[in-house]
Amino acid sequence: MSNEAKIHVVIAHGNPLVSAGLESAFRARSDFMVADASASVVITDCELGMSLLTAKDGGRRRVLILTDEQSEICIRGAMQLGVRGYLPLSSCIESVVRAVRCIHNGGIAIAPAIAAKIALSLRSPTLTGREIEVLRMIMQGLPDKVIARHLQRSIATAKSHVKAILGKLGAASRAEAVAIARRRGLVPEEPRMALLDYAIPRHMPEFPVHS
Repeated sequence: MSNEAKIHVVIAHGNPLVSAGLESAFRARSDFMVADASASVVITDCELGMSLLTAKDGGRRRVLILTDEQSEICIRGAMQLGVRGYLPLSSCIESVVRAVRCIHNGGIAIAPAIAAKIALSLRSPTLTGREIEVLRMIMQGLPDKVIARHLQRSIATAKSHVKAILGKLGAASRAEAVAIARRRGLVPEEPRMALLDYAIPRHMPEFPVHS
């Protein structure tokens, strides 16, 4: 088979061991060619994959994300940017090969567990950016008074946000909301901020919120 007829694959994964294993596996198959630049499919991790998809020519890239990042917010973000494949890092090499062939032929390759999360996400009410910010603080165990201070709003407004979040998640309590949020991956985990940082009034810019 000529090189032009082969499926060209770029392997750009952030984990060197994963990259080495993928390169070895694809080089061993006669209908594939591991390329350094332009290719039919790019196999990468979540962080680099999102960067590729948001690049100026990202819409023309056929990206397959291979990752252990399975939070709902990251999966939805990748899908909205036009990712062509999303597989867990635990996938066997044959699953990855089938996914690359599928994407090369114009298809979409999403692992069943990932597809189930997408379906659940589409059926569930969407949290606003502000609600995700408040949910993050709830997950840190912050009370309404401190949440209100951070938002620079009244306690009644903070309580209203909390009530709306519980309603959208179908949770009867904050603890249940936290459990649901962690199970679905609604808020990326971040280092816990000290309660003191919120409790003491500060005369400095707000911490940036990464949704």
